[in-house]
Amino acid sequence: MDITSPRHLKIANWSVLAVLVLAGYLWLGREFALGVLVGGLVVVTNFHLLHQALRGTLGQLANHPQEGASRAKAWFAARQMLRFFALLLIIFLLVSYGWVNIFGLLVGLSTVVLTLMLAALHETIKFKNKEANPSHGTPHSIS
Repeated sequence: MDITSPRHLKIANWSVLAVLVLAGYLWLGREFALGVLVGGLVVVTNFHLLHQALRGTLGQLANHPQEGASRAKAWFAARQMLRFFALLLIIFLLVSYGWVNIFGLLVGLSTVVLTLMLAALHETIKFKNKEANPSHGTPHSIS
């Protein structure tokens, strides 16, 4: 199983978010868990939209490598800037009106970062285990 594929990362994002919301609810209560949930929904949705935009842009570049490259890059950059400012506006509204617990929101916003760190740790452990297993690699020992 390749944990670094976009599909598996999305599943891992939702799983990490569920664990964070449950832990937040059990540890600090409903308001904190709601902040975690809202922050997680914002960042996981943002991650999904970034994936879709990248896939669309790279697909467009693959289909029209010469003629549409600069236009595709500019359109991608413009969409990302728009998405970024929309994200800033959402976070500003959530914090300024006090709709969610700010610390819960911060924990929720870290969902994708935590997922990527766990995926990197998983890949590092897998790599170390592959190095330690003498059956992988060359059939003859170097020493």
